Amino acid sequence: MDLSRRLADISRRLGARFGRPGRCAHEGDPVRNLILTILSQNTTDGNRDRAFSSLVRRFPEIPRLAGAKPEQVEGAIRVGGLAQAKAKAILSALVRLKREHGKYTLDFLQTMALPEARAYLTSLPGVGVKTANVVLLFSFGKEAFPVDTHILRVAKRLRLVPPAADLSRAALSLEPHVPQGEQMPLHLNMIRLGREICRPRNPLHADCPLLPVCPEGIRDKEKRSALLHK
Repeated sequence: MDLSRRLADISRRLGARFGRPGRCAHEGDPVRNLILTILSQNTTDGNRDRAFSSLVRRFPEIPRLAGAKPEQVEGAIRVGGLAQAKAKAILSALVRLKREHGKYTLDFLQTMALPEARAYLTSLPGVGVKTANVVLLFSFGKEAFPVDTHILRVAKRLRLVPPAADLSRAALSLEPHVPQGEQMPLHLNMIRLGREICRPRNPLHADCPLLPVCPEGIRDKEKRSALLHK
């Protein structure tokens, strides 16, 4: 089965198990989504949300945030970790948007082709392919496919990407094969699978909706069966 058909089958199986995902924290204003996604790097959703809420309380309007000192932003987002690097990335992005477009906006990305829009976002300091794809998918509805650590783990166990693939390589490899309209549900459901079932340690193979199509899960099942019949 080719990769496109495999991803369609995986999305169908995950949808049957988890349903179609509802609203996501990343939907909404593109600039705020960019900030939220930068804050999500290397931390939990809970810490990301706390850092974002703290930042919004401190700087309710984007112009006020853009005019803040780095140490003020760092203090507001410290709970999310890597505060110095994230504050620098946020402020640098806002300065560039204002300089190039006269205001704090990413709306110009709407008319760009996906590769061009992604190239612009990844040219911003601290913004990689995953961050760019989240903004492009959730704020602009472009057919980008963000890959986080959970999705990467699931994809490797399913043999969808090479063992040495990183987040960026996996995203760019999978993206052309994701069925149209399935980018968002597949992204969110693969994350949920990775958190709840396909865990880094002791994955719950027996409870996995993808067990029939997972080489690693099938191998584990056969190994356990062989041990039981010794």
